[in-house]
Amino acid sequence: MKALFNILILLFLVTACTSSQEENSNNQLSLNGTWQFIASNKLNENSIVKNKDIQWDTIQVPGNWDTRKRYSEYEGKGYYYKQFKVPTNWEKKQIHLKFNAVYETAKVWLNGELLGKHIGGYTPFEFNITDKVTTGNLNSIVVMADNSYKRGAWWAWGGISRDVNLFATEEVRIIYQHITSEPDFVNNKVNYTIKYKLENNGNKEASAKVYSNINGVEVDSLEMLIKAKSNAISSIKFQKELANVKLWHFNNPYLYELNSIVKVENSRVDSVSDKFGVRKFEVRGEQFFLNNKAVRMNGVNRVHDHPDYGNTEPDHLIKSDLLDIKNNLGCNFSRLMHAPLSKNILKFCDSIGFLLVEEIPVWGENDPQSKPNNPLTKKWMKEMIERDYNHPSVVAWSVGNELRTTEPKWGMQHLTNDQYEYVNEMIDYTSSLDNSRLKTYVSNTSYQGGEIGNEPYENLDFLCVNSYGNAIKIIENVYEKFPNKPIFVSEIGRGQIGPAPDAQLQEDLIDFMKNLKNYPYVTGISIWSYNDYRSNYKGTPDSGFREWGIVDEKRNRKKAYYQLQEVYKEWQD
Repeated sequence: MKALFNILILLFLVTACTSSQEENSNNQLSLNGTWQFIASNKLNENSIVKNKDIQWDTIQVPGNWDTRKRYSEYEGKGYYYKQFKVPTNWEKKQIHLKFNAVYETAKVWLNGELLGKHIGGYTPFEFNITDKVTTGNLNSIVVMADNSYKRGAWWAWGGISRDVNLFATEEVRIIYQHITSEPDFVNNKVNYTIKYKLENNGNKEASAKVYSNINGVEVDSLEMLIKAKSNAISSIKFQKELANVKLWHFNNPYLYELNSIVKVENSRVDSVSDKFGVRKFEVRGEQFFLNNKAVRMNGVNRVHDHPDYGNTEPDHLIKSDLLDIKNNLGCNFSRLMHAPLSKNILKFCDSIGFLLVEEIPVWGENDPQSKPNNPLTKKWMKEMIERDYNHPSVVAWSVGNELRTTEPKWGMQHLTNDQYEYVNEMIDYTSSLDNSRLKTYVSNTSYQGGEIGNEPYENLDFLCVNSYGNAIKIIENVYEKFPNKPIFVSEIGRGQIGPAPDAQLQEDLIDFMKNLKNYPYVTGISIWSYNDYRSNYKGTPDSGFREWGIVDEKRNRKKAYYQLQEVYKEWQD
């Protein structure tokens, strides 16, 4: 009995310590883990929110319901339920509930009250729940996730796919700090701008002071007046000698750390830390330049997909895939995917020196979002840029992929008037959010019926072209119609590719990829794709996986992998 008593005491102490650490660590409480779950397109939302006669299953968050056999083909609404307690030391804090991604349409209720709705499956959203939670008692969350919206050939993985957190702040907090650090190679300076966005949830105007340092070296402080129940944006500018700065490069991805604290009435109310790199990625004439030197870079596209993990992107999978892509295949640059990437991918690409084009999911001939003055696509772009601004790996933004008419037949297709206006307007809007990066759009009509006047060209910093035919003729055609700009072959394929282990690249595709090296305006090529991926798009084999990868869905290499390895060795020579 005494031994059993000692064990129970030990378990109690371990549990108590764990709870204390979870409650007090950085004023943040993870809501990841086991949630209750039900998949239904028939049940009344009110009944689910009130938890009346619901037979709940359990599910892990983050996760996708369609990785589980019983929900593998389910499309529509999935409901999540969880109870939690607010830490007692948060009683006088502002309390926020944050979702890093829910696919694709989400509705959230807290203690039976609707907090709001978010559309877009790859970007974060949050709610201030200070006046809606109680401390010391159980609170309940219900989340509806609807995955019925589909774009492209990738699988619309459903559910709460990234982290969920509660966090506590003071009335004044930092929403973001965005740092731009651009080398000036003529004057041997680095020009810095730090833009701060602060929020005041208090009932009276607040005077805040922001103190920042880069790797411990202080920069100018900033005073900001923030109206009650409002936010404010302000910035500082300064210079450093170029000779004293380490540049970020794909061969040497050096990262600095920007640390900031906010004080109100001399009391510290918030702090934030972001890593960044000092680099300049630009277009000059028909070439890319990184840090004042011309570069040509290749890549592979990668689909956020795995049969065990869906699109949740665990760290070990990201590390394995991206180190293989960079170190074994010799790749440095790609638009990996048609949607905002997970935060841990960006951090890892920052650390290894892999350059990225990020894109919002506007795709294909009938995309309902490809229309001018679309508030939803602007919202997606804004959410992506605000989240990802400080990542040096992100060197360009893309506003969409392969928009086109359905008529005339393939070979003569072009953009509709709405699609053409959409691209041009979104490029302008993206520039208003971030003028430090390049802007592009990915086309497969520029070599068909696209001409100056119905194909975006003037507003783009560089052209992205997808080729699944005779790549040489396609690229020559594009350059003849749209000269004097770099061309990145953002997708290249022919065949495409086949099952593991014996699938190979077609010989003409190998020839195309090798010969494109001889075109000085071609800045690189990127094969579609690295991995096979789940799909219900036309032409998908009975296996349910689109076999367009150089590795299969479990990352087993095909013969095509080794062929691509040899092609990219020639590009590096």
